[in-house]
Amino acid sequence: MPAWAAASVAYFIYIAVVAAALRGLTPVARTQAMVGAASGALLAVLGSWTTDFWLRLVVLPPMTLLVAYWCSGLLWVGPMKRIEGFFVRSDLRLRVPQAAARLPRAASELLELAYAGIYPLIPVALVLHLLHASEPDADRFWTVILVTDFICFGMLPWVQTRPPRALDAGPPWRSTLRHFNLRLLGETSIGVNTVPSGHAAEALAVALLLTGAPWPVAASMWLAALAVSAGAVLGRYHFALDAAAGWAVALAVWTLVAVR
Repeated sequence: MPAWAAASVAYFIYIAVVAAALRGLTPVARTQAMVGAASGALLAVLGSWTTDFWLRLVVLPPMTLLVAYWCSGLLWVGPMKRIEGFFVRSDLRLRVPQAAARLPRAASELLELAYAGIYPLIPVALVLHLLHASEPDADRFWTVILVTDFICFGMLPWVQTRPPRALDAGPPWRSTLRHFNLRLLGETSIGVNTVPSGHAAEALAVALLLTGAPWPVAASMWLAALAVSAGAVLGRYHFALDAAAGWAVALAVWTLVAVR
């Protein structure tokens, strides 16, 4: 069984156990989480059975990732107001809202684009990894990405907060692309906050995985990681501490899985 598939099965077992034990979860959400966990585990097992490269290492890992994300959202019970207050006060001390408000319009558009860009960034990074890594390994690539996200998503039952955009009085800046991002989140997002930030964690994981690539590729990935994380925080999609925790998770997973 590929490492990414084994990690996925372990994660979905965790989801099922938490769904069974978590207080305050509605019966419908509990059932949906159980069904989602079984579906995700089945996708991972299929990934270990098939020998087709595209299914095993291109199609099934991102499908598993999406199921894991939606399953985590089913474990939402309600906002933990004291934790939310701590995150809000931290952003105010760091002057995050003021920094966002001072950015020129072009910068806000660029950061909104970077925030949405995390979705195509992962498959693009996979291709670049296979083309330019000194030891290309798609299984290791997906293991780093998925385990990083599993840690971020798996914390949701224990740290339940709304995103800062839901708590702020208004948008952080003027941006045309923001309308697209908010609509995209409305259609595809679980609608609550993940602590650590999956966006920031994924972006840094990609940069770390391509550190050994030719310098223009590596530099581009690091710039993308910075832009995605800045867009998440300054765009009020995540708190600053979410992004910092996401970077810490990505660094830890990459160190344990990818560094030889």
